[in-house]
Amino acid sequence: MKKSRVILFIVALVYNIVLGIWLRNFLCLSPTLQVFYLISLLPTFFLLFEIKSKAMRSVVFVLLALIFLMNFAYAVYCRRVFPFLVIFSIAIVVIYFTAFAGSTRKDNLLTKIFVSILSAFMVVLLFTAYIFVYKQDDVSLTNGLSTLWDTKTLELADEICTDCNNDSEKVDEIYNWITTNFEYDYGYNPVVQYFSVHRTLDSRTGICYDFSHLFAALCRSQNIPCYVVDGAPYDSKMDCHTWNRVFFDGSWWEVDITLDIIQTQNQKKTYGFDSIPNAYSRDRVYRITKIY
Repeated sequence: MKKSRVILFIVALVYNIVLGIWLRNFLCLSPTLQVFYLISLLPTFFLLFEIKSKAMRSVVFVLLALIFLMNFAYAVYCRRVFPFLVIFSIAIVVIYFTAFAGSTRKDNLLTKIFVSILSAFMVVLLFTAYIFVYKQDDVSLTNGLSTLWDTKTLELADEICTDCNNDSEKVDEIYNWITTNFEYDYGYNPVVQYFSVHRTLDSRTGICYDFSHLFAALCRSQNIPCYVVDGAPYDSKMDCHTWNRVFFDGSWWEVDITLDIIQTQNQKKTYGFDSIPNAYSRDRVYRITKIY
């Protein structure tokens, strides 16, 4: 094996192992994130074998491009930084095959078998990732995509709702708990936004994106249908906002928990819940861009 290939393989492998250890609590929250981690790790093993023909190298580049595009699309769609971290190992493989790999000799049989098997496995993982991300039966109850919660979140929700007898009381308790225990983070990073249930619960601070997903996570963990809604004012495309729509007492209700956190902080009257015809009703103030 070429020295450069061995070095790059070790660097990529160590990077992925360290990344996996660093994000182990984050990864365990969703099978989707585990899939994205795996499909970004697998191309590293292309470095174990020499791939010299133009045809086999083309297959490698096509697979790398597909993985990159899928990670990029997920990062943009779900506003998560995680896919960008795992893309780094793909870059290492691309660098090797563009800068170091030779292309004069033919591939041996073992290399072709290895690449074929690995390619097939990666295609299966790509399909699995698609199922996890886009084929959810009931998004309003889902632990996945952008709203992620774990067993500790479920235990917290159970504790908050201990004395509740129905969904209406549970929603009210969750709403009161969040509005009285959290503060708006005026120093947030406006460029990168992603929800982390651990980070939000530990810091007790956040912005609309954090609070809406936390409210959804706690409600969903109690089997209460709840959507997160993204939107922007009709007269502006820049002032984006996120709020919730939750189902109880036989109807859908709209609640802006972030606004009520700020109202509570300023000791002003909260707005509470507004009844709406259905989960996808048009909003009076905001042009809805996404419901999930």
